[in-house]
Amino acid sequence: MSKKVYLASSSPRRRELLEQIGVDFELVDAPVEETFLPNESPESFVIRMAVEKAFSGFNKVPEKKAWVIGSDTVVLKDGKLFGKPRHKMDAQRMMRTLSDAPYDVLSAVSVVYDGRILSKLSRSEVTFRPISDAEFEAYWQTGEPEGKAGGYAIQGLGAKFISQLHGSYSGVMGLPLYELDQLLIESGFYVE
Repeated sequence: MSKKVYLASSSPRRRELLEQIGVDFELVDAPVEETFLPNESPESFVIRMAVEKAFSGFNKVPEKKAWVIGSDTVVLKDGKLFGKPRHKMDAQRMMRTLSDAPYDVLSAVSVVYDGRILSKLSRSEVTFRPISDAEFEAYWQTGEPEGKAGGYAIQGLGAKFISQLHGSYSGVMGLPLYELDQLLIESGFYVE
């Protein structure tokens, strides 16, 4: 019997990343409400979201001997979090704020298996070059910024704005593969 793995995400980027490391999986719809708790740190928030997604997915799958993966990503600059833009002006504000100075991308991954909840956090430092209003407008017209933390996609046209990356490309994309692999090892996934 093959091992069952579920990805609690609707993100096509996370699907691509999981396929990249050769893990066969099924999708499970596990939406969670992404709200901050009072006095919650950005690191705690992103880890909690990954855990809640994985745990919500685990509660929806028929097998209890299954690995369920949840992940969440946020952009952090000067103590402020940047999630998915609500509209065009929000995306422009985000990209203008992130432009021309380093910021952090926090990406957490969680694995729920056999009553265990395991999590890891990836932190990457990204720097955008200056982005003009005309460049932002052209980028917005592509539709790519919508639904992306920080209002851009590193794996798409948004890559042209990144002058430096220190950390995990896959973490910035939304699923830190090194950390995920460590969790799969820790949970016994690779053991025959």
